[in-house]
Amino acid sequence: MSDRLAEIERALDGFRMEDARELVANELAENPSAAAFYLAAQAALNHGQRVEYLEKALELDPAHQEALDELADIKRPDMIKPEPLPAPAKPIETPAAPPPQIKLAPLSKRFIAIVIDGLIVGIFSFAVLFAAGPFAALSDAMASTDLEAINAAIAQFQSDALPVNLFVSALYNVVLMTLFNGQTLGKMVFGMRVIKKNGRRISVLDALLRNVLGYMVSQIFLLGYIWAFADGEKQAWHDKMAGTLVVEESKRLHSV
Repeated sequence: MSDRLAEIERALDGFRMEDARELVANELAENPSAAAFYLAAQAALNHGQRVEYLEKALELDPAHQEALDELADIKRPDMIKPEPLPAPAKPIETPAAPPPQIKLAPLSKRFIAIVIDGLIVGIFSFAVLFAAGPFAALSDAMASTDLEAINAAIAQFQSDALPVNLFVSALYNVVLMTLFNGQTLGKMVFGMRVIKKNGRRISVLDALLRNVLGYMVSQIFLLGYIWAFADGEKQAWHDKMAGTLVVEESKRLHSV
């Protein structure tokens, strides 16, 4: 397998669809092999283009098993007809809908992942509060018998805990999603990833918009999260704001 084919596969595995299309267009222009056309099918813009690339792969290598299997899943053998391919060098537009090979993550898994991340954020927030002193002040007040002092200490602790929790949550989500290509620890457990709607990885700005400002909006009476149950792309309000999708990791068949 050539270095460029391997690079195309890495782009597909990372849901960097636009990069994959650019690489595969260059590969088809220089070396239009069956393996290249099969990878082009994985990055296709739509169903029709996907079929065209699979058929071209089989024209060059009738024994290409992955192309045979995938084409058999799409339509019956008696319906397969050669169709003209678009010029490889033609600019490829970014699709508005999610790429056909991704699978949206179930809301049940997303909810449990949020709970896991929330527990982790809570532990780190508690550690910060313990080290910074607010927790010690609360403990001292609770040891006293002065009810007024206890109530004042609780109110002060809540006032200190909120900004600390928001800061730790923002730092946790933004850093992990940037370093691990759209994944937090909770999402890693269930094999989920946050990507842009065009298939590309999220940027630092996307992570900030989604996981800081977006989370604050979605948490208004939890309406932003409830919205995902009625949305066709399972987007909560923070996903709408950042233009992101939560998808499941897929095991892709690689051509040899």
